Amino acid sequence: MTPRLSAFEQQQLAARVRQGDAVAFEQLFRLYYAPLVHFAARIVGAFPEAEEIVQKVFVNLWQRRTLWVPQASVAAYLYGAVRNEAVKYCQRRPMAASLEAAETLTAESLDPDLQLLGNELAGLIERLVSELPQQRRLIFSLSRDHGLSYAEIAQALGISIKTVETQMGRALRQLRERLKTLLNVSF
Repeated sequence: MTPRLSAFEQQQLAARVRQGDAVAFEQLFRLYYAPLVHFAARIVGAFPEAEEIVQKVFVNLWQRRTLWVPQASVAAYLYGAVRNEAVKYCQRRPMAASLEAAETLTAESLDPDLQLLGNELAGLIERLVSELPQQRRLIFSLSRDHGLSYAEIAQALGISIKTVETQMGRALRQLRERLKTLLNVSF
């Protein structure tokens, strides 16, 4: 649960942090750390990575504290910063989950030709996903690689659920059409 501070208390806390008050910064950290970690974990799918992301946000905040003036509430600023870092993390992270499954299937196959075909197909799919427009690729990755629901993706990216649905539909259609063309088979 997100801590509740009045707008005035939030502005006072932000002002104290801006002035270098370590006690105020620690108070801010203690108030928001746990809810921010849970929020980040819903985006990246793992608590250790979520903790690193939240810690990075707080370190960056402390390092740039003299410039920090939250436009809305402190909570809105922190959740936005964590969301942005989590999204960057997901973009940098390779599509390991889906590729691991393909590699496992091909590794278990005894037929070297099937292994080669599986590896080529996994590489082709990875390449096609990398060619998707940035937002579409991110939404696809959060859904397929990280198992987030459309509602969770919408919340994490600050977009509507309908936008997520539309982008996923377009991503799947684009991938299906490209695979159909490249493999010359009917789906």
